[in-house]
Amino acid sequence: MKVLHLYPENDPLIVRHVKMLEGGHSDESPDIIHVHGCWQYNVVKKAMQAHRKGGRIVFSPHGGLEPWIYNKRKLDEKLGKSILWQRRLAEFSYVIIAHGNMEAEALKDLGWNPRIEIIRNAVITNTITPEAMAAHTQDIYRKVMDSNTLALMSDDTKTMMSLLLKAGITGDKRWISEALPTIDETEWRKLLVYADHENVRTVVDLGARVLGVHHPYIETSQIKSYLPTGYKLPKVSAHDVIGIAAEMRREPLTLRHFVALDQALRRDNVDDDRLTDTLDENNQLKYFRRLLCILTELTRLDEGFWPDVPIDDRGTQALRNQLNKHLRI
Repeated sequence: MKVLHLYPENDPLIVRHVKMLEGGHSDESPDIIHVHGCWQYNVVKKAMQAHRKGGRIVFSPHGGLEPWIYNKRKLDEKLGKSILWQRRLAEFSYVIIAHGNMEAEALKDLGWNPRIEIIRNAVITNTITPEAMAAHTQDIYRKVMDSNTLALMSDDTKTMMSLLLKAGITGDKRWISEALPTIDETEWRKLLVYADHENVRTVVDLGARVLGVHHPYIETSQIKSYLPTGYKLPKVSAHDVIGIAAEMRREPLTLRHFVALDQALRRDNVDDDRLTDTLDENNQLKYFRRLLCILTELTRLDEGFWPDVPIDDRGTQALRNQLNKHLRI
């Protein structure tokens, strides 16, 4: 894991703190951008630039957002604008690290970011050792990287996931004609964590057994991640194609829905003509054809199971985006 620490070099306490943490430091394509301290525009600017390239921000204010400091800036006309970009950094952060309970409460009161963790600062207190502080911080980094792992997956990992899903749904490796890509343990972790969050881990595991794929044993239910506010484990209540499609239209799209739709379409009792007529009567046919297009990508649904021709248009892309944003913070 590559970490870039950004901090004011003229603050000796923060400099000492960073030196206790450094390990895996990288200025090139970092996974984590750890910003220390507040009110440094150049630091914020550099952090946002790295964020746009894919890095995830962790923010330690080091007391810089305590009420007596924040309120002074808020009342100062010349300094008031700095609150805008400081707030933007906090909002874009995966997590804010407070160094004590009082600071955590002050951050909650600001309401800029609901994800707040407390790690004591070994520079200013002997209640934690530098080693424990560094280890706890590494745990936070790991938690960040175990969140919304779909956004971090390689193309090969996404291909592997779709083939495992197809094998798990069909239960027969003869349906898989495509060569399986090779992915490393880091990519397997992303795939399995995503499968767990989308509630398709059992399907993926079955697919692996069907294909004879041996992946690292990872107990994903024990892995800590940051999840969107209001997240619920995806479930599908309907069992028939019409019901599942209707459920997908009124609820946030999840991979669990697409797997259920694929399973329903593969059942022997599906009457294609009757299905499309019913969908058309309910003004769902075009929407359903968009779902079919995405199914061909996610679960490799074969043409023989298409009740109608898939369409790939702006509406289809909007659905892809909706699915991709399901776990976004």
